[in-house]
Amino acid sequence: MKTGTKIFAILALLSIFSCRSSKDLIYLKDAAQNDIIKGLPSTVTEHILKTGDILYVSIKSTNADVNQLYNPEATMEGTGGGQSYMKFSTPSGAYLYGFEIDKEGEVKLPMLGNIKLSGHTQSEAEQIVQKKADETLTAPIVKVKLLNFKITVMGEVRNPGVYYNYNNSINLIEALAMASGNTDYATIKDVMVVRPSAEGNKTFMLDLTSKDVYASEAFYLHPNDNIIVRPDKHKNTELNSQAYSLFLSSTSVLVTVLGFLLVLKPF
Repeated sequence: MKTGTKIFAILALLSIFSCRSSKDLIYLKDAAQNDIIKGLPSTVTEHILKTGDILYVSIKSTNADVNQLYNPEATMEGTGGGQSYMKFSTPSGAYLYGFEIDKEGEVKLPMLGNIKLSGHTQSEAEQIVQKKADETLTAPIVKVKLLNFKITVMGEVRNPGVYYNYNNSINLIEALAMASGNTDYATIKDVMVVRPSAEGNKTFMLDLTSKDVYASEAFYLHPNDNIIVRPDKHKNTELNSQAYSLFLSSTSVLVTVLGFLLVLKPF
């Protein structure tokens, strides 16, 4: 067998053994058209407020002093007041300007005093603050939002990092989308979610190729969850095969050129 033929054969074998099937990267591949995919009820997936959570609290009423106290942007119209909302959209801004639940499970609100909010969902907390405001103020409108809903996405994703969520909930697929999706070397059959709890860090393994993932208690994420996308077991083989292919391709070109030169060389 000629040298060029041998090299071609080796390249062919490397390409066969290093290639992954595209089916390994298909999300929910067992789902069919018009399927009804059932997941956990929304009441199960809601975050329960706890000590250390930081809240945005807005109270608007007919009392101008209250509006200025809880909504400083209302008094800054025409002077870049819209930017005051931006101060809550950074970790440092949330820490400085938000209301933190203390070790007693309470928040200290101007004019309203200490209010126990730990152990409640965000919507329940809003109702509790609304009830307290109704006792003191005239026709108040209350909004309560969680500011420190952060998740960490790492491993085989295109943009690993810490991401903040400003919606009431976020699921695992949305979190991966925030990280620009998984790489071609990812295994989406064993995505790990690490969740802090009072007992320690609890781990969940989720198979994103199956529609049953919606029934996992970890599909809807909680604040401070870590998502780890593992590499496929063939990643090293694939990376090495690329280097080998490049080397063998270069060698093949060199052999071809040398052979051509030997043919042209006069005796």
